[in-house]
Amino acid sequence: MTARTPFRTAAETARLFGLTVKTLRVFERHGLVQAQRTAAGWRVYGPNDLLRVHQVIWLKRLGLKLAQIGAILRDQSVDLDRLLALQEEVLFDRERSVDQALRLVRRARAKLKLGETLSANELIALTKETAMTTEVPDWAKKISPFVERRLSEADKEELERYDGRAWGSLIAEAKSLLGTDPAAPAALALASRWKELTAALTGGNQDIKEKLTNIQRDVWADPQTAQTFPVTPDILEFVRAAAAKLEGPKH
Repeated sequence: MTARTPFRTAAETARLFGLTVKTLRVFERHGLVQAQRTAAGWRVYGPNDLLRVHQVIWLKRLGLKLAQIGAILRDQSVDLDRLLALQEEVLFDRERSVDQALRLVRRARAKLKLGETLSANELIALTKETAMTTEVPDWAKKISPFVERRLSEADKEELERYDGRAWGSLIAEAKSLLGTDPAAPAALALASRWKELTAALTGGNQDIKEKLTNIQRDVWADPQTAQTFPVTPDILEFVRAAAAKLEGPKH
């Protein structure tokens, strides 16, 4: 090979993507990437191979298993552009939120440098945008009677991990996917993130998880409250179907 060759060695490819050579071999064993060989038998990766490695890494970061990634990459009808569009939307929301927080922080620091003080409203806005936890949305306040009936004070302290912004984005995405195949890449990615947020919310406490399920049923049984509740039965059914596909067949 000459210096101009478009091919990279396994070590160069691994370094390019922040992987290890061992990880590349795992990808190859699962049929996700097929390295080419030099006359001397060394593995090398061309432009198309590098693109495939990038796709595998990206899909893996969405929470998909290697077997599922293989199925996606073999299916030429998969709408990867839609998957990218959803990811772009999530990243854009995060960027917009960070930009807003930065503007508030810079404005506040500029005032302090001038010897001015921050008003109560400015402090509230600053706290809302920069705090690690998110304020509970209006619909959550409306289901307060159901929460009080089911959860103890200790349970409610556990639920301080609730990330309203992340859940709001995820629920909106679930609504947009209703009617699609639960085994589609976007649905599998959704189920993976839903599982992660649920685990973060409950701290892995199965008792709290069951209580939240009961609260959900209570809310659905009350027509007036159910109108404001963002998670509808069809959304949950879709997420569960996608989660079942994500986990694969049970042996």
